[in-house]
Amino acid sequence: MTKMINKLNVTLLATIITAATLMPQALANDHRSRGNHGDRGDQQQNGEQARRHGMKMFERLDTNEDGVLSLDEMTAPVPTKAEKLFNFKDKDDDGLLTLAEFIQNRRGERLDLSDVADEIVQCVSDLKAETENEDIIVPDADHFMSPTDKFAQLDTSVDGFIDLAELETSKLTKVTEMFSTMDSDENGEVTKDEYKTTLKSFWATKRAIRQCVSEIIDDEEG
Repeated sequence: MTKMINKLNVTLLATIITAATLMPQALANDHRSRGNHGDRGDQQQNGEQARRHGMKMFERLDTNEDGVLSLDEMTAPVPTKAEKLFNFKDKDDDGLLTLAEFIQNRRGERLDLSDVADEIVQCVSDLKAETENEDIIVPDADHFMSPTDKFAQLDTSVDGFIDLAELETSKLTKVTEMFSTMDSDENGEVTKDEYKTTLKSFWATKRAIRQCVSEIIDDEEG
């Protein structure tokens, strides 16, 4: 379990925090409508729905239906998904993503949380202690990279643009690291139990970060 937590702290957080930076102003509005701690019934219901969705994803990825996931099965959908994301962002269809195109998503601009990273870390740490939820992973402040820095990280050719190959490579690397994270016994395959363990930590941490980001947005607006 210690191995799992250590790996999650590096790998899984990158995915969670990327999702957090995509949350627009609507997140704060949703937070205010529910109160500072949200509706616990809704949170539990959403958590159960997320777990069911996660296991359906497991079944879709398990293309040979042997009850476990291989690295090939987990990485197989990446090229198609990367291309779909790239084409959505490439508004001028020139085969390259500019910084302006990169930071845009379906709900607006990617949030820059780098300036409040320390506040988020402290909030998540406090929330973990308050709830005694050991599934929550407290992130490091340097995980909250600004959109500009994230763009530069993906732009491995350092030409000021991101092409499809660079985006796909990044996604493949992330999924490969995720596979290693899930494969806690290092036998080269991910079982349903390993998958469930990772999902449990993923959603607990995502909810904590989401709540903290929402509260910080409220404080800044107030």
